Amino acid sequence: MLQKRKSLQLSLLGALAAFGAGQAFGHAGFQAFQDGSPVQYIEGKTVYPTAIIPHDCSETTDAGTKHFPVVEVVVMPPQGHTLSRIAKPVSGQPVQYIENAMMWDWGNALPTMNGGFGKLETRLGAIHPSGDGTRAMAWKNGNLPGTQFGGFQFRAAAGWQNPLFPSDACVNKAVYYMPVVQYCSKKKLEAWLLEPTTSFPVSSLGDANGASPSVTVVRNQTTNPLPAGCTDATAETYYFYPPAADIDQFLYR
Repeated sequence: MLQKRKSLQLSLLGALAAFGAGQAFGHAGFQAFQDGSPVQYIEGKTVYPTAIIPHDCSETTDAGTKHFPVVEVVVMPPQGHTLSRIAKPVSGQPVQYIENAMMWDWGNALPTMNGGFGKLETRLGAIHPSGDGTRAMAWKNGNLPGTQFGGFQFRAAAGWQNPLFPSDACVNKAVYYMPVVQYCSKKKLEAWLLEPTTSFPVSSLGDANGASPSVTVVRNQTTNPLPAGCTDATAETYYFYPPAADIDQFLYR
């Protein structure tokens, strides 16, 4: 059963840093590190990802283009016991089915306050057999115009299990896709997903080919070395993406 934590009144934040390296302009994504390098985190560390919303919603007709400001942003961190069953590789590759410790959540994700959005909501749901945790975070009652972009930060642990990577697995990276939906005025929306769902059909996707924000978690080879016979050249990268049912349940308004 979906639960909602107490809403928090928000205060202003400072200006945000630049977009993530390699992120196409116009796509939702995660803020890069200060040196411009792609977003990568070490397994088991506390991290502070920032989802970037680059523009408002728009509609083009014969009369021209109309713009609709963003009023709500919902982010889904990689949590839940169903996560491992949909591991999405890069475009064009077959879906992998993975059963290992990396299915588990990022810990208890906590969103930060964001200036301009007057209400903060944490949506709870089952993340493993022992209890509930954060399944989505919503920043609400905002007004983000197309002339600005916004950043929505949260705190989490990059892997609830420590070590995250099984000691006998020849794997050195895990890519976690985190679906994001931006709701705009006049009931407009853009869903940043790899593929459409029942609640978010193709017409609602922010990119016709599917574009979901993601971050990469790397193996800590100092404390959790690769197994014998495995090298960086031969190690695999695992890709994780939540099932459509979870997206529809926790991201749909």
